[in-house]
Amino acid sequence: MYKKPFTQRKQFLFNEYEGQFITSPAIVVIQHHNLSGAEQLEYRRDLKLTAQGARLMIVRSKMVKAVLRNTRFTNLGSLFTGPTAIVYWREAEAGVEEFDSMLAVKQAMDLAKKQKKVILMGAKYGETLLNPDMMKDFVNLPHIDQLRAQVLGVIQSPAQQLSSVLQRIPQRLVGVLQQKVDAEGEGKPEEQQ
Repeated sequence: MYKKPFTQRKQFLFNEYEGQFITSPAIVVIQHHNLSGAEQLEYRRDLKLTAQGARLMIVRSKMVKAVLRNTRFTNLGSLFTGPTAIVYWREAEAGVEEFDSMLAVKQAMDLAKKQKKVILMGAKYGETLLNPDMMKDFVNLPHIDQLRAQVLGVIQSPAQQLSSVLQRIPQRLVGVLQQKVDAEGEGKPEEQQ
């Protein structure tokens, strides 16, 4: 830790950053290069509207590294170099009845890709740290409902095949018995003559 205590402003920033890392379901770390004030406002507005109430916070890199130093997210500190910002969410204020953090992160990443002056550095999703390559894979993941449907389909397929096989066995048995009855029926008139 530091040898001298924080000033009141630094303590406020420390507490604010620490609160975001603890309470936010996901945090996307970006570098912003030469974003004008108008571009920043537009980006903030777009995030809030399209990424389920996401917020953008320009951060002081050294202060964030101090926050992360004694947490399980220590290795996230290397992402905070240069002009850095975080995109975070407050579930209670998201303004969406059902907050979907995976969809929100995907939407925020899509917005970052559209903005030429923003570079995706990494993310914290739940307890998982994502590097830029992992973030690209993350965006391509299907939604949880789609995954559930696929798993259900995989589970149901063998059961349906077994059911159809079991239904065919009595039908075949009936067919064989019917042929035997028909064969015996044809044999009886010949014997009677």
